[in-house]
Amino acid sequence: MTFDFNRLDDLDEVEGALDEYQDELLKLFAGSPEGQARAQADPDMGFWVLRLIEYGYNFTGVTPPQMDASDVEELLSDVFPRKISLAAPEQADDAIPELIAFWEYLKREHRLANADSILRYLRSLRPEAFRGWMNDPSRFGMAKSFFMMGQAAGFDMTDAKESAAFINQYNASLPLPGSSDPSLTWEPGSHRKKDAAKAKHRRKLAKASRKRNRKR
Repeated sequence: MTFDFNRLDDLDEVEGALDEYQDELLKLFAGSPEGQARAQADPDMGFWVLRLIEYGYNFTGVTPPQMDASDVEELLSDVFPRKISLAAPEQADDAIPELIAFWEYLKREHRLANADSILRYLRSLRPEAFRGWMNDPSRFGMAKSFFMMGQAAGFDMTDAKESAAFINQYNASLPLPGSSDPSLTWEPGSHRKKDAAKAKHRRKLAKASRKRNRKR
């Protein structure tokens, strides 16, 4: 079956569809000359491509066919540092080479009009600059800051039990109710709904714009 590269563009709800789209596109990239060449340097590649697709849709409201250089810049300089927690700073170093290979594949296979400008941006970005963004606390979102706080305290925040233990410890360390703002209490996932709502609004605006352009 031919892969429908644009199939997410006009969907209002994509429960299950986004995961399927990501998996299929990553598999096609991995089997391409660009993907195979990248796999020689990084056999575990795929993490950053999946985050580009997932976060592009869920936080900036765009799919790969709709992305331009400004969207990719927003993802790399703002969304990724805000949302993605790394176990070690150097884990960021594979991102730019992987995304360059991915967009080279998209340019060749899907002939995207914006691929050249995106590749120019990615090639202009030094991996060490991106590493700096990913490890800059001033760019972290609340969830990532909390994750890094737990990690620094010696908890394995990727383990559900240890993460819960740190949440309990953190909440217990707060001032007694009535002496401070109760909103300080940590509730996992409390900011995801706001991000999802913003992205959904942006997708609706983009969808309406595409419909107007088709009528011209």
